Amino acid sequence: MLRTKLQNAINGRMHKKKATARHNLFIQLTASEMGDWGERVEGHAYANQRVMVLAPHADDEAIGCAGVIQKYIRQNSPVRVLVVSLSLNVSRRYKKELSAYANYDGNVRLREFQQAMSILGVTDTHIFFPDKSKKQQYDSKLDTHPRAMLVEKIERHIEEFRPTVMFIPSITKHQDHEATHQAAIAATRPYFWNGSVFVYETDGELSFDPNFFVPLSEPEMNRKMEALQAYQTQLGNSRHPVNPDSLFHKAKFRGNQIYEDFAEAFRVHRLHG
Repeated sequence: MLRTKLQNAINGRMHKKKATARHNLFIQLTASEMGDWGERVEGHAYANQRVMVLAPHADDEAIGCAGVIQKYIRQNSPVRVLVVSLSLNVSRRYKKELSAYANYDGNVRLREFQQAMSILGVTDTHIFFPDKSKKQQYDSKLDTHPRAMLVEKIERHIEEFRPTVMFIPSITKHQDHEATHQAAIAATRPYFWNGSVFVYETDGELSFDPNFFVPLSEPEMNRKMEALQAYQTQLGNSRHPVNPDSLFHKAKFRGNQIYEDFAEAFRVHRLHG
């Protein structure tokens, strides 16, 4: 019995020394080696994926996903961005500063979308309903159309692109966001397509409880703000949620939740390992 106790004690001390040696080896890694290790971890997470981002409007993808999009692009994973509705004629947007609606040219917004995608490195983009009519038939009116029509559009891209992961918008006060979210949930039912689904944060959520955070580096955050800055027709003042300053502070807040400088927040709807 005594011999057994002594042997266990010796084994325990030897195990502790080995653990200490491993710890010392770890802390002696240089900053460069740690950076390489971080890149390898990121590469494993974002490489060899096929990514589909669904946005109710052109700018939602920049607000919610511009950071994570950069990570996939950097690892050469194909990214397809789908915008549901975009009016290509005169559109209206409420301006708090004017206490009234103001008009803008939808073709300008299209060019803004193209510029934002160029900033992020996205080359595969599609618009479900490019509305060329004089009256807005889809923009801000998706809830008036059959959901099955939107589900079919999403399904078609799933079959063609074959994504491994999808990012879909959260439910907000905007009726188009709710319609897009519900259609995406239907289109991604597991017996049709069983990849990973993440719900991203935009603006105007009544409730959003994230359980997945993606840390962003300062260059990634700067590029995210640059992408949003492209949407000049959509920006409000610094108190408005669609503004680079607001985006910066939201990313700081989400970063604080995981002890990082910046982060994007998501809700996991389904995670396929």
